[in-house]
Amino acid sequence: MKAENRRGGQELRGVHLFRDITEDELNKMLSCSKAKETVYEDQRYIFRQGETPQRLFVILDGTVMIAKDFPSGKRDVLFLVEKGDVFGEMFLFSDEKSYWYDAIAQGKVRILEIPWMFFYGFCRNACEHHQMITRNMLEIQSQKNFFMTRKLHLLSGTTLRERIALWLLEQAENKDVVTLTMNREELADYIGTTRPSLSRELMKMQQEGLIEAGKGKIRLLNREELEQIY
Repeated sequence: MKAENRRGGQELRGVHLFRDITEDELNKMLSCSKAKETVYEDQRYIFRQGETPQRLFVILDGTVMIAKDFPSGKRDVLFLVEKGDVFGEMFLFSDEKSYWYDAIAQGKVRILEIPWMFFYGFCRNACEHHQMITRNMLEIQSQKNFFMTRKLHLLSGTTLRERIALWLLEQAENKDVVTLTMNREELADYIGTTRPSLSRELMKMQQEGLIEAGKGKIRLLNREELEQIY
């Protein structure tokens, strides 16, 4: 892990958190907030369970896994966050005194870290833009809530086949191919099973002509039957 100089506001224009804020305003806000850019190497922890929340994180490059580890060694993958995404925001205005999950770099990751005090207070350089930041933050939180509701829906599947079918249909939406952003072990953790069980069920579904599993992709061959599984 190493800290680097902050980039200018131009790089952040596409980030939802800073939507409708000009580059000049962004540069002022970055200075006022004392935000810093940090690079994390693969599998390094951005934060761990039990640590005290103090910052908001914006991904400039790379992917971060948000996961819950248990004493038994089991890991529950909650979700992945990618370039332009924000994480750690659920602790910003809550009474939680410590993280209850881990944030782990998946490959090399570059992150903008913003101290929370910037969101709690106002200054003459940035206060006029706090309203936009707050609005954008609420939109991000709403999106995250929707995402977690979808996962709860996924885990409501009684059988492993039901959970796999529902996940594939949600990921595919109107397409017939799902591009995998997680490896088999991470996907197994996400849908609440083991890697061998996931692999066996995918193989059965392929043999039955429901799907075609390839490297990094799964093609839906019989969407109608997949929809009837759940």
